[in-house]
Amino acid sequence: MLRSERRVVITGQGLISPIGIGATAVWSSLAAGRGAVGRLKAFSVQGLPIDAAGEVFGFDPKAHALPKHKKALAKSLKYMARDIQLAVAAAELAFADSGLADGGIDPTRFGVDLGAGLISTELDELAPAINLATHDDDTFDYDIYGREGIKQIPPIWLLKYLPNMLACHISILLDCQGPSNTITQAEAASNIAIGEAARIIAKGRADVMITGGADSKIHPISLIRMSLLGQMSHWDGDPSQACRPFDSMRDGWVVGEGAGILILEEYEHAKARGAKIYGEILGYGSGCDAWPSGGLDPDGIGTEVAIRAALKDAGLAPNEIGHVNAHGAATIESDLAESRALGRIFGPERVPVTALKGYMGNSVSGCGAIELLSSLIGVNQGLIPPTINCDDPDPSCQLDIVRTKPRRIDNRIFVNTNLTRHGQAAALVVRGESTVG
Repeated sequence: MLRSERRVVITGQGLISPIGIGATAVWSSLAAGRGAVGRLKAFSVQGLPIDAAGEVFGFDPKAHALPKHKKALAKSLKYMARDIQLAVAAAELAFADSGLADGGIDPTRFGVDLGAGLISTELDELAPAINLATHDDDTFDYDIYGREGIKQIPPIWLLKYLPNMLACHISILLDCQGPSNTITQAEAASNIAIGEAARIIAKGRADVMITGGADSKIHPISLIRMSLLGQMSHWDGDPSQACRPFDSMRDGWVVGEGAGILILEEYEHAKARGAKIYGEILGYGSGCDAWPSGGLDPDGIGTEVAIRAALKDAGLAPNEIGHVNAHGAATIESDLAESRALGRIFGPERVPVTALKGYMGNSVSGCGAIELLSSLIGVNQGLIPPTINCDDPDPSCQLDIVRTKPRRIDNRIFVNTNLTRHGQAAALVVRGESTVG
């Protein structure tokens, strides 16, 4: 952030992911190189390229609610799709972690800015309407659907699936009366939301912001949609090895789910209440290199624009960065484009790079925040989390991939970057807690 602006620090962490719930569980899996991608168990998969996924097992949103919120949350669950439940539970974890649950915040200076995605509806909620409008010859009658079928859909249906409902439920539950926004920009959403939330605090419009993102692609409609996009892996071996960031055998991405929520706070506000500070947001940038014909620029111009803007915002040179937590989608085109951008920015010295989707798949709108928190937890122990399933790094990518085990590092400043298949990119520069003061 500009030196004339207020400093923005991280005082709360909330993580729900396939590799664990909470910072301790997540780091334990990362440090051990223990991924959670496996054969999909939520429902039967037939006719799709792959049945591998990163699922969150044993998740109960009520288990993570603060005692004073349990009754309200129990009443609201029927209005919450899984994406919303993941976000609310992670927000409760982050809020409790920050110490703000005991007070110390003016609700009018407390806002929320979240990344969210397209939420797929439960099939049984639409089936009666669709069946009513479907003739015996399988043709669909839109007139019948509009006149009669729509009446078969539950009145509260839309409230479960609007992307902005993640932020709505959190703001109601935690009494966030300040700025509120939702970013729906696929994999770039979390980083953009965090960057925007940091800007709101830096400019003096709020003192505390809940930010990050959540998403779940563990859904039949989501899998069909992702398959039609043509970027899913076709890996036919051990499903745990299907997602292979920057590996020479990579062939596409694997769906996942999860939530990463941060509490951002103005530094003096956090200091005055004696809050634990995990890190500081130093800079934010975004860019886009989408082609009119579709897809992203093979040279990764959008990623380069985003990272250079974030470095400029932070007032840092490339050689001052300790590592990059890369998007690492594990598609041939995206990984190559991203590596070219990193090569131009960081040069032949090749900054250490990690990519974490091999552990948990692609949680899309939630991946940026989950990956940022994963690196933050690591650097606060002096370690970079390792990449898994990059057994034979693609020589075309020319990256210094952190593999096999965590790498010791003294520099706690890192870049977190994510991009979409359409070329939207967002990057954040973050500094670990030991250098905040």
